[in-house]
Amino acid sequence: MSNYFNQKFKQLRKKSDLTQEQIAEIFNVSPQSVSRWETGANYPDIEILPHIAVFFKVTVDELLGTEEIQNEKKAADYTRDIRNILNSGKLYDAIELARTATKEYPFNNRLCYLLIQALSVACFEQTPGHEENTAKFKDEIIAISERIINLSDYKESLSHRVQLVQMYAKWGMKDDAKRLFNTLPPDIWDTQEPWEGLVLDDEEMWKKLQHRIIRARYLLEYLMRQYLQNPNLDTLQKIEFRKAKMQIESLIDSIGYDNASDNHLELALEYIIIAELYCKVGDAENALEYVEKATQGSMHHIDYMDKTNPDGSNYMPWSTPRNLCWIMWEDHLAKPEFDFIRDEERFIQCFKLLQANSCELK
Repeated sequence: MSNYFNQKFKQLRKKSDLTQEQIAEIFNVSPQSVSRWETGANYPDIEILPHIAVFFKVTVDELLGTEEIQNEKKAADYTRDIRNILNSGKLYDAIELARTATKEYPFNNRLCYLLIQALSVACFEQTPGHEENTAKFKDEIIAISERIINLSDYKESLSHRVQLVQMYAKWGMKDDAKRLFNTLPPDIWDTQEPWEGLVLDDEEMWKKLQHRIIRARYLLEYLMRQYLQNPNLDTLQKIEFRKAKMQIESLIDSIGYDNASDNHLELALEYIIIAELYCKVGDAENALEYVEKATQGSMHHIDYMDKTNPDGSNYMPWSTPRNLCWIMWEDHLAKPEFDFIRDEERFIQCFKLLQANSCELK
């Protein structure tokens, strides 16, 4: 029987201003039975349900939460389908389906988040037409994000606040970014998170620490990515910093990061950036080595980018139907920066391999 019953029954009893004892007398059961109905420990016999529904002037479906269950399933189906369409690079189809879903379920934060995510991908710099998309979608992203923030519990809204701070800053809206930034917790040091290991039992502690370290990985990665924008870094410093960044990420991943395919993708894109930097400083051997590493990482994704996850979704948001091999040779290796090693046999082999395995995502 539905888990909604106990909540709905208790709500109806209180609305009718009746005690559990009075309900027990009306339906000829013990007060303990009524108590168990409301805690979810037990449910009324199926023969009593119609009588309860008639008494409270509701339908049996309302008592059991049938409509709520159907709505949850439909919202979950929307979530899966939007993710799959977005992950296959059909960006604008994903946006339209997400808009349809959020009109039907305007208070479903997961669906609203997916719409924001799809609109944000359309505004990424690597997305064709991103400038026009930013002008077209910016107000929609802000409106939905602010609505989620205003309607959500503060703790639940934090990730949305951070995301909107980033968008405001990206769009040069510094006053809005600062306004929202000032609503975030000021420090991660004087909080429970770093010190949980001091008070938890061993098994719980190791599990919590693993989760915290993986979370810290993303924060560290973001901070390092920001630092790489430092204009005082020369090309060799950028190379060493990126290599150190990958080493740190690899060490952290080894404790339990469970999405190896995502990691391969990030590494492939990082390798090709390092290869380009080596071309700029005239180091052909290292440039070729990192082109080969980027090629290997891209080949790993021929199957993974179409892989289906247990929840029915696939992979990750992608701004184009092209797979990683296609992006690697067309958007990166075709750049004039690689003319320095373009005639090298190792480069030619990588270029041809990526080109031959280029295809659209399913």
